[in-house]
Formats: sequence, structure tokens, C-alpha cells
Amino acid sequence: MNKKNRFKAAGDAGSSGISGRVWNGIRNAAEVFRKRWYVFLAVFLVIFVAFCGFHYAKSDRTASTVLSLDYEEASKGLTPSQTRFNIFEIQSGKVMERLIEYAGLEGKITPEELSKCISVQATHDKSVSGNVNYISTSFVVRFTVNDAMAGRTADDMLSLLCKAYREYFVEHYGYNHSILAFDTDDLKFNDEYLLAVDLLELKCSQLEKYVQLRQRESKNYQDPDTGNSFSALEQRVNSFYTYDLARLRSYIIENGIANDQAGLVSMLDYKNRMDRLMYDKLMAAYDEDNNGIRLYDAAMSAVVMIPTQDQTLQYYMSRTKTGMDNMALHADAQLEGAAERMEQIKYSTYLIEKLGAAVSDRKKAEKADAMIHEMEATLDKLAADIEAVDSTYTSARARNYISFSDDSTGFKDQIGLVRSILYAVLIMIAVLACVLLWNIFSDKENEV
Repeated sequence: MNKKNRFKAAGDAGSSGISGRVWNGIRNAAEVFRKRWYVFLAVFLVIFVAFCGFHYAKSDRTASTVLSLDYEEASKGLTPSQTRFNIFEIQSGKVMERLIEYAGLEGKITPEELSKCISVQATHDKSVSGNVNYISTSFVVRFTVNDAMAGRTADDMLSLLCKAYREYFVEHYGYNHSILAFDTDDLKFNDEYLLAVDLLELKCSQLEKYVQLRQRESKNYQDPDTGNSFSALEQRVNSFYTYDLARLRSYIIENGIANDQAGLVSMLDYKNRMDRLMYDKLMAAYDEDNNGIRLYDAAMSAVVMIPTQDQTLQYYMSRTKTGMDNMALHADAQLEGAAERMEQIKYSTYLIEKLGAAVSDRKKAEKADAMIHEMEATLDKLAADIEAVDSTYTSARARNYISFSDDSTGFKDQIGLVRSILYAVLIMIAVLACVLLWNIFSDKENEV
């Protein structure tokens, strides 16, 4: 029993000794802090200023801006040309090559290395709530300079990046003039003359639709260099379509000009048979609808609910309308289609007659070739004029598709005020902990 008490007393004494040393260490550390508080404050300020300087130097190597998409399709995640928008194209090789050229960094940095200096982040989270996804139309773009860009500040490089990307975006998505291109290889003069006329007519129709669209967008726009306007260009397209093409087609038909008369007649004859079959089918449907209308009993409207549509194409059950409504509309559509087929039959029959009566004349064929070449040159010149006016119109408008706004941070953020204070406090806590431990171990050595 006495042995156990001795062990307990020894344990209590040991425990008391350890806690005593801790408390003595704390008191000594507090005394040191009280007497040397100005030293600790000075150390804290030095550490704080050092971190502020570090953050300021780091921020001076980084610049940021907010890129905004200012066109209607952006809210759908599309470019103005209806293709999928990808913000990370700002880091693509083509944009980086332009940036290297503008910054004069040829041979100093590669496009791949330069792209790593750029970071992009949407200004909003993609997931807004639940299953709703938000398509961001604004992004924060940051650029951080490295040693390869000596002599260039982050703001300079970011400004050149904005310029390079804007030019890239306008060139690739601002406008599309491919529809205005007129490839002379499309016109193969060993094909039938009438097919060449059809191709010219198709090209003219494309130009007409394009210039009409632009004319509706900006009716009064006028090219400052040439004085051309979309209204004047539309008149030229209409004149080409109405007079030049009509004259060419009439000359070829009236003279029965063809490279292979027998083959063309055979093709037209087959087309006539197909059109005749479709005509008979449409007329049979028309007659069937008319028979249904004649058999309809008006007294049925008092007891029968008829499914029908209102002006917004919404179905409802009606007592006032009858099933004859849809039948009458369907009959009109069938009759209209049959009339169009009959016009095609008459036209093909007329061509067959002209080809059958024609006598081969090389001079007339050569004149037709010359007329087609002339039409081709006229259409090519017209397309070039439309593209010239459209380029000046769309280039100015497309530059407004993208805007860049200042995202510069204040002095407080540049020095990282909150982080600098936090880091300085943590270091001071670590210093005080070291002083405390030193005092504890010093007391232990003194006891020994």
C-alpha cells in the first residue's frame, strides 16, 4: 500500500512539475512580450511590408480584363455565324502567332509557351440553380508576363492580346462571304447550255437573297469609298435576273442550241412523264376532296363536334366549323400543285418541239458560249461589288461584337492586404510559440 502511494506521489509531482514549467514558460514569454512588445511590433511590420511588397510585385506582372460578347447569338453559346462559340480560342495558335508578331517576340517564345501565360474564367458559374444552366457571355481574361517578355508590361501584352483576338474573331465569325464566291469551274461548257443558264440563275438568286438581307438591315447604308449602296446593288441584281438571264435563256431555246439534242430530248421526255404522273395524282386528290365536300350534310353540324384549328393553329372542338374547312384548304393546295406541274409539262413540251425543229449551227452555239462568258463576268463583277460594300459594312459592325472593359484591381488588392496581414499574424504566432518552447526547455535545464 505504501509502495502504491509512493508511485502516485511521484506521478503527481512529475505532473505538477511539467505543468509548472509550462506555466512558468507562459509567464516568462508574456513578460518578454511586455518588455519587448515594440520589437515584436517591428518584426510584425517588417513581415507585413515584405508580404505586401511580394504581392504588389506579383500583381504588377499580371493584368486582367473582362471580355463581353455583345451580339444576340451569344446567349445561345453561338458565334454570329451560328457556329459553337469557344472562349479558349483566345489561346489558340493563330491568336498567339499574331500576339507574338505584335509584341515583337519572334524567336523569344513559342505560341504554346505564350498560351500558358493566359487564363480565362467565366464571370458567372455555369450552374445557376437546379437543372438550369447559364451560358456566360462575359469572361475574365488574365495575362501574366514572364522573363521572355522583358521590356513588356502585363498591361501592354494584355492590350495586344485583345487586339489579336478581336481581329481573329471578326475574320472568322464576323461575316461570311463564301456565298458570294463565284467559281468559274462550276460552268462546264461541255454540259447542256440550259443547265449552264440554270446555274447562273441559281448564283444570281443567292446574290439577290444576300443583298436583300443587308438592304433590310441598313437600307440607307452607302460605301464611303465607292458610293455603292445595298439598294443600288439590289437593282443591279434584279436587272441581271430579269433581262440578261431571260435574254440568254430565250436565245438558247428559240435556236434549239444543245450539245446533245437526242439526250436532252430524252431527258425532257422522261421529265414530262414524271410530271404527268404527279399531275394525275394531285388532280385525283383534288377530285376526292370535292366529292367529300358535296357529300357533307349540313344538318350534322347540330350534333357533331368537329376538330378544327384557330388562327394560331391550336386545335379545338367546334360546332360552327365543319370538316369541309380542311378539305377545302387541302383541295386548293392540290389544285395549285397540279397547275404548277402542268406549267412544267407545257414548258418541257415546248423545248422538245424547238429542239426537234432546230438545225445544228455552230455560229449560234459560239454566240451562246460568248453570251454565257459575258454573263459569268457580269455576275462575277456584281458579286465583287457586293462583297466590297458588305465588307466595309460588316467590319465596323463586327468589331462591336466583342468589347473589353477594365478589370484593374485597387491598391488594397494589389498588395494583398488581407492575405499579408494573415500571413504576418501566423508568422508572429509561430515566433511566440518558439519563445514559449525556449522558455519551457530553459526551465527544465535549470531544474536539472
